[in-house]
Amino acid sequence: MKIRPFRAWRPAPDKAHLVASRSYVEYAPDDLTAKLRSNPYSFLHIVHPDLGRDMHLTQAERFRRVRKKFESFCKEKILQQDALPSFYIYQQDQEDRSSRGIICAVSVQEYRDGLIKVHEQTLTARETLFEKYLGETGINAEPVLLTSSDMPLLEATMDRVALTRPELDLSTTDRVRHRLWAINDTAHLEEVEACFNALDALYIADGHHRTASSARLAESSNAKNEDPKAWCLAFIVPRAHLHIWNFDRAVTSLNGMDTAEFLGELGKVGALHPINGAPSTSPDQGQVFICTRIGWYSLQLPPPPIWAKPADGLDPALLSTCILAPVLGIKDLRTDPHIRFVPGTQGTAELERMVKMGEAAVAFHLRPISFEELKAVADSNGTMPPKSTYIEPKMRSGLTIYPLE
Repeated sequence: MKIRPFRAWRPAPDKAHLVASRSYVEYAPDDLTAKLRSNPYSFLHIVHPDLGRDMHLTQAERFRRVRKKFESFCKEKILQQDALPSFYIYQQDQEDRSSRGIICAVSVQEYRDGLIKVHEQTLTARETLFEKYLGETGINAEPVLLTSSDMPLLEATMDRVALTRPELDLSTTDRVRHRLWAINDTAHLEEVEACFNALDALYIADGHHRTASSARLAESSNAKNEDPKAWCLAFIVPRAHLHIWNFDRAVTSLNGMDTAEFLGELGKVGALHPINGAPSTSPDQGQVFICTRIGWYSLQLPPPPIWAKPADGLDPALLSTCILAPVLGIKDLRTDPHIRFVPGTQGTAELERMVKMGEAAVAFHLRPISFEELKAVADSNGTMPPKSTYIEPKMRSGLTIYPLE
């Protein structure tokens, strides 16, 4: 695998805690407006240079203003470009878990050649939109999250670098500590490159549309070799530092049934047993925990046929084929208004609250998909069901910006 160092635009150290933001899609409209009005240094100002009042503008004009705002942040030295091409070690620490990896550029040609492997389908319209955004703004500030098998040599290198003082060290209001180190001396650069040269493949954990858009931009601009557009910004996290959570399902309608009738239908699917209170552990493989208005149950899903593809044997897929579609009438997870997806980080208490408050008629708690299952789906060119995984770490926007010019 080929990776490449680059000269990142990064926040001035005294302003890094103000610049860094969650991805703009995570903010509700009112929260976004409040952030923009209260913090003049937030990276959100680059993404929304008109405080969100840009709906009347053409797409090209919106992108032009993003570029102009980025340039103003650079001129004011809110953002500063590193003097030397670097790899960046980025680490997140929370109370109960930690993640660490390398921020770098990866080759879009290796994505086209199938060496950067996918497990989701992408929408052409979104690919086109992101391609235009990258081309017009000339910056990539949202790294794709990639993962790999464990890399002991890379871990040893990162351990040594982590003993030095970080370039950035800040904490955010969600009680996450963020640290970043720049690697730019020749020996360390070659050491990191050698670690990745030994890999057969990388796997996209999050960011399929961003990767596809970078590849489209490289093709449309005929970018090759060392051209920055022939590379995509990535945060590569070895398997041991990747945290894969489940996405639970909450359904607002029982398809015309009452709870007793629904439980009767579930009993036809597999062995159904009541549980005393909300479960504190994840279900076993092939099992699902179900929260209803009269209590919790465990259900053993039918095993997939021996000829099933890896994606079809995943618990979210079995839930859809055995219950959501035939029993509840939910055939398209992407468009059906009766289903909501709840990140597993919120726990079973959130599912129980939704059912008790009437926000859901039933909720399903699934086991997190393993790295081995994700890898098997990608290696078989398969596609996971929508919202099968909620993956951390979630990198803050604006910490490392990749210039495309």
